[in-house]
Amino acid sequence: MKDFGPCLKGVWRLLRTVRWKVLLSAFLQTVAAAASLAFVWFSKRVVDIATGQLDAPLGLAIWLLVGIMVLQVLMRIFVKYYEGRITILAKNRIRSDVFEKALRSTWTGKDKFHSADMANRMEEDIRVITEFICCDIPTAFVTVLQLIAAVVMLFVFSSSLAWILIWIMPVAVVGARLYFRRMRALTTEIRTIDGRINGHLQETLQHRVLVKTLGSVGASEEELEALQEQERSRTVSRLGYSALSRGFMSVGFSAGYIVAFIWGVLGLKDGSVTYGLMVAFLQMVGQVQRPVANLALYIPAFIKSLSSEERLLEIGELPQEGEYEDILVEGAPGVRLTDVTFSYEGRPEPVLSGLSFDFLPGKMTVITGPTGEGKSTLAQLLLALLVPSSGRLELYGATMGSSDSDRASVPVSPATRCNFMYVPQGNSLLSGSVRANLLLARPSATDEELREALHLAAADFVLELPDGLDTPCAEIGRGLSEGQAQRIAIARALLRPGGILILDEATSALDPATEQLVLSRIKERFGQSKTIICITHRPAASQLADLHLAL
Repeated sequence: MKDFGPCLKGVWRLLRTVRWKVLLSAFLQTVAAAASLAFVWFSKRVVDIATGQLDAPLGLAIWLLVGIMVLQVLMRIFVKYYEGRITILAKNRIRSDVFEKALRSTWTGKDKFHSADMANRMEEDIRVITEFICCDIPTAFVTVLQLIAAVVMLFVFSSSLAWILIWIMPVAVVGARLYFRRMRALTTEIRTIDGRINGHLQETLQHRVLVKTLGSVGASEEELEALQEQERSRTVSRLGYSALSRGFMSVGFSAGYIVAFIWGVLGLKDGSVTYGLMVAFLQMVGQVQRPVANLALYIPAFIKSLSSEERLLEIGELPQEGEYEDILVEGAPGVRLTDVTFSYEGRPEPVLSGLSFDFLPGKMTVITGPTGEGKSTLAQLLLALLVPSSGRLELYGATMGSSDSDRASVPVSPATRCNFMYVPQGNSLLSGSVRANLLLARPSATDEELREALHLAAADFVLELPDGLDTPCAEIGRGLSEGQAQRIAIARALLRPGGILILDEATSALDPATEQLVLSRIKERFGQSKTIICITHRPAASQLADLHLAL
C-alpha cells in the first residue's frame, strides 16, 4: 500500500484539472444550503405569526416560505444535472490520460498487470475518483459551510442548547475515524481481488473451449469460488467496521435529538420557548446532524478514492517510451545487428547472445530455429518493443552509400517503428468488422486498396461473404477459421506504410498450397521494394528466400 501523501497529491492533481467546474458546483450547492437554512428561519417566523407571537402578514410569510422551498427543489435538480456533466467530462479526460500511459508504457516481455485488471482500473477506479472529485469534494465543502452556519443559527436561538449538541457531536466524529486506516487497507484488498476475479472470468470465458477440452471446468469454478470467498471475507470485515462507525454516529445523533426535544418541551412549559422556536429547534438538530453524518459518510468515499488513486498511480508509474517523432527511412531499409544480447527479466540465461547479422535492403530473409531460441524475441527487438541488454540494432538506407561503412544509419527505437509492417503469431484480429481491422493499419485506405491487400494475402474469400468487408469479427477473430484470420492479419499488415515486412509464423495455419500462394504474391509484389523478414518452421518461405538466419 502506498503512503498517504502520494495518493492525496494524485487526487489534488486531478482536482486541479477541473477546479473551476468544481468551484461552480460548490457555489450552486452553497445557494441550495443557504435556502435550506432560510427555510428553517421562515418556518419559525410563520409559526410565530400564526400563534400570535409575531405581528406580521401571514400570507406574505407563507408565500416566501413556498418560494424558498421551490428554490431548494430547483437548485437540487440543477446541481445533480451539473454534477453529472462535469463528472463525465472529468472521467473521459482521466481515462484518456491513463489509457495513453498504459499504451505508451515500455514492455519487458511480461505485463505487470492482467488486461482485465487494467480494464477494471480504467473503469471502476476512474469512476470512483471522478465521483469523489466532482461530487463528494464540493458537497463536503458546502456541508462544512452549512454545518458552521447551522451552529451559528443554533447559538442565535439558544446558546445553551448549542453547547450541549456540540459536546455530543464528537462522539460521532471519533467513531467514524476509528476505522479509517483499516478501512483503507480492506478497500485496497477488495479492489485487488475484484481485479483478479475479472481476470479469471475474462480468460476462462475467452478460452472456454480449451477449458472444456482439458476437463478443467470444475477447477475453474473452484478457483472462482475461492476468489469470491476472499472478496466476501474482506467485504464482511469492512462492513463490520462501517457498522461500528454508524453505531457511534447513531448514539450521538439520537442523544442530540432527544436533548433538543426535551429542551423544547421544557421551554414550552415554562414559556421560555415559543412554538416557532420549538419547530426551529427540531429542524436545526437535523441541520447540524445531517452535515456531520454526511461528513462521516465522506470518509469511506475518501478511503475508496485513495485506494483507487493508488491503483491508477501504479499505471502512471509504468516506464514510458516518451514522446518521439517518427523517423522514416525511404525505400526498403536494411537492418543491421551488432553483438546483440537479450535476457528476459528474471531469467539468467540470455535468449540471444552476441548476435550479428545484416538484413539486406530489398531482400527476403528467412529466420529458422527450434522453439524458444529467440526468433519472436528478435522480431520484438527490431520493433523496439524490447530493448537489448547489449549490442546495437540500426536501420540504414539502401541507397545512402556504396558500401556498408558509407550507409547512413539510425538506431532502432520506438521512432523507427513506423518503418515496419508486422504480422504477429496467432490470431491477432480485434472484435469489430473485417473493414475496421484492416483500417487499423491505414485509416485512409480506400475500398480498392483494401481489396488489393486482401488479394495479396489470398483473403479474397472476404468479398464473397454476405456482408463483405463489413463482416463482423468476434473477439480474437472468432467466427473465422484460424487460416482465414491469419490471411486477414497479413492483409492488414500489407496496408501499413513502411519498408520492412516481418512475418512471424504468419502462415502457420495455412495449408501448403495457400501458404505458397501468399508468400509468392508477397515476394512478387514487394521483392525489391521492401525488406522481408520471415520467421517460420516451414519450407515454403525458405524456397523463396534470398538469405537465411538460423538461431
